[in-house]
Amino acid sequence: MPIIQKPKKVISLADRKQQLKDLSTKIYSDDEIKNFNIYEAIKDHPLNRRPTTIRSKLAYSEITNNLKPTKKYLLPGQISIFGYSTPKYKEELEYYDATPMTFFFGLVRTKDNTIREVGLNLHYYPPYTRFNVLRVCFNVYKTYFEKQFNEEYHKPNNYVSWNQLKHIMSRDKRLAFGIKMYIPALRGNTYVLPTRLLPTAAYTEGHFSKATLTQVFHFWRQFR
Repeated sequence: MPIIQKPKKVISLADRKQQLKDLSTKIYSDDEIKNFNIYEAIKDHPLNRRPTTIRSKLAYSEITNNLKPTKKYLLPGQISIFGYSTPKYKEELEYYDATPMTFFFGLVRTKDNTIREVGLNLHYYPPYTRFNVLRVCFNVYKTYFEKQFNEEYHKPNNYVSWNQLKHIMSRDKRLAFGIKMYIPALRGNTYVLPTRLLPTAAYTEGHFSKATLTQVFHFWRQFR
């Protein structure tokens, strides 16, 4: 007897938009936080399988509509999305992302006695790699991310440090490609992401110049 497969349920565009809206405002219970699987949340997200430019625009919209921007220094453990002006010191930053999503590892003081915020720019990784990097970050620092699950959390994660990031870079040069130093004065429209919005943020894309994209593509083609 032949097996009759049930037709897959087709979700309308209106239903997808409603799902995204509901997810953006969802407050998770303690049990939901405890059992949260970030990779599954990314894979099952309403933005999955949408065209890249569309899903990025929708993801940014949900983040900016549901969070308040901050002007504070970005602290270890925080993942943030922000606008970044053209760098003043091009010898320090040959190429850049105008709207980075960055996992911050702390503040450093340069030789000229200025402060830089150091982080891992997740937009420098292709989407599949980005999803996995977020999964690893979440699992390594799960206790911290659980504390800031529903709301932005402004206390630093003492387990995240610049020295720890340098150790990670020494082990995998692909990760090192995304390490950047940011000048706080050039950072605007900054949104610190609560954990609940990380799956949505995973679908954002950076805004790169043509020259920057050329360098990014050249780097990743080495690993095919």
